[in-house]
Amino acid sequence: MRVDLRLAVVLPILGVFTATAAPAQAAGAEAVTYYEHVLPILQENCQTCHRPTGQNTTGIIAPMSLMTYEETRPWARAVAQKVTAHEMPPWYATAPTGVFSNERGLTDAEIDTIVSWVDAGAPAGDKAGAPGTRLFGDEESGWFLGTPDFVITMDDYLVPDDTYDLQTTFRTKIDDALLPDGGVWVRGWEFRAGTNGDRVHHFCAGVEDADTVVTADQLEDDEGAAADQGGSLGCVSAGTEGKLLPEGWGMFIETGSTVRYNMHYNKEPGPGTAFNNQAEIGFFLSKEPAKYVFQNSAIGNRGFMIPAHRAGYRVGAGRVLEKDTYVVNWWPHAHFRGVAARYTATYPDGREELLLDVPDWEQGWQETYWYKEPKLLPKGTVIDFSMWYDNTSERGMRRGFNADRSLGHAARTNDEMALGFLGYAEAVEPASAAAANEQ
Repeated sequence: MRVDLRLAVVLPILGVFTATAAPAQAAGAEAVTYYEHVLPILQENCQTCHRPTGQNTTGIIAPMSLMTYEETRPWARAVAQKVTAHEMPPWYATAPTGVFSNERGLTDAEIDTIVSWVDAGAPAGDKAGAPGTRLFGDEESGWFLGTPDFVITMDDYLVPDDTYDLQTTFRTKIDDALLPDGGVWVRGWEFRAGTNGDRVHHFCAGVEDADTVVTADQLEDDEGAAADQGGSLGCVSAGTEGKLLPEGWGMFIETGSTVRYNMHYNKEPGPGTAFNNQAEIGFFLSKEPAKYVFQNSAIGNRGFMIPAHRAGYRVGAGRVLEKDTYVVNWWPHAHFRGVAARYTATYPDGREELLLDVPDWEQGWQETYWYKEPKLLPKGTVIDFSMWYDNTSERGMRRGFNADRSLGHAARTNDEMALGFLGYAEAVEPASAAAANEQ
């Protein structure tokens, strides 16, 4: 998925705000202004993505910047339309609520404030009443989480003119000087798609230690299997934000290790369409060894076949946990035909729980759902992952695929995937089912 496809979700109803003022507010009502009332809402809910091009993490490049009054005013009416329709800020999960740290959404009062501001003619107000400028990580370099302790950059790669859709894997050895005393613990990392990052469909990565043996089949496997191999750091796509691991979590990187980049490029072939890409990962050191060792893998199905001209087609997969496990995030992944995703748990005592429901999954905004507190799932829990697809001509016309095809798992963007990723750590000490039931 290219980022410009996500913009199609945003742009159709965007109308540039005109200078014609709407009727004034009722006498005696407090004047709603940008600096005093609207800017705090934008800072809290919108500016993470609506920043100047190049300052956004993992290719999150919104169609306009909303950092200043001058930038926001031309889009005022469009902003009001989007928030009134609950289309912005984007959050596609409906359940559970209140458990994810990055959950977005405006209150009715906040929406009313924005609408009132627009109806009043979008006045600036007194700048002296504005909150301070919100800073995002390292403003100079653009790293969302701040300045990394070290950065590993893959070799510059030219995606040729004749490329239509390509998944390929690169490996970059970490300089031993960055990993003293046998290795380091890291408490998090941030992906940046790098140059021409908006042409990156998704980007998976992992760390391979010096003893890792890479087979010839793995070297030739360009289907994104890197996401399931050992030492996975996970994946990002448009909509994914950098985030540090919870307190006490981390990953150990040994001296002699190599970073594995699995890059998926999606483009139309033709003269002059070639571009260069050089992705990078910034690592943040931990001050002490981690109690919980982070792992990432996918509950996936690679044996399905979606019929031609079929809507509402479900593909499922499952996993039984062999140990007590703390889950820190979920990341459902599919391609153009994916329309909904769901994770559920069936506990050893037979109790069922909805873990994540995304009834309007959007390929153009592939959110990673981070728990506020890691979720304990006891040994023997069955995690079921389901993905639904729409392979109809109507959707094909909107998303640019051929609905006459029956198709299964493959690497190209016009094929499909059904991968339910999870970030987790196995419990250090056995935890009781009762403790899990208390969550």
